[in-house]
Amino acid sequence: MVEEKAGRLSAVGSASNDALLRFSLKLDGTVSGVVAAFSLLGARTLDSLLGLPVWLHWTQGAFLAVYAAGLWYGATHPAVTRPVAVAAVVLNAVWAVGCAAILAAGTSWFPLTPLGGGYAGFIGIAVVVFGSMQYAGLRRAG
Repeated sequence: MVEEKAGRLSAVGSASNDALLRFSLKLDGTVSGVVAAFSLLGARTLDSLLGLPVWLHWTQGAFLAVYAAGLWYGATHPAVTRPVAVAAVVLNAVWAVGCAAILAAGTSWFPLTPLGGGYAGFIGIAVVVFGSMQYAGLRRAG
């Protein structure tokens, strides 16, 4: 592990012990990029299928496009920095809470269809899995 010096960001792990962290960041980045593309290009169709408004799909898509690029940059950088990994874990936890809130609110926030409820639940579970993998990879990398 590279030591933190004079306020500089520290890197985690080495090529031998950060494989799980890099894999989980790339997997999260890939899935986030795919969801971003669907959200941005198919917002109007997804609106009627899921019951989530077009503005939410566009917002989600824009955020996820930037997030996916950041994850890929962080995962392919020579040394994964701790702030990148921690940010991924935290953002996945926040995203999971958001999905749970949408599900708990039911149709009082958005006119969710049954498919929309399944989508929110699936995404919520996926981000918990990604965050858990990233957390485990972060701990393993040291």
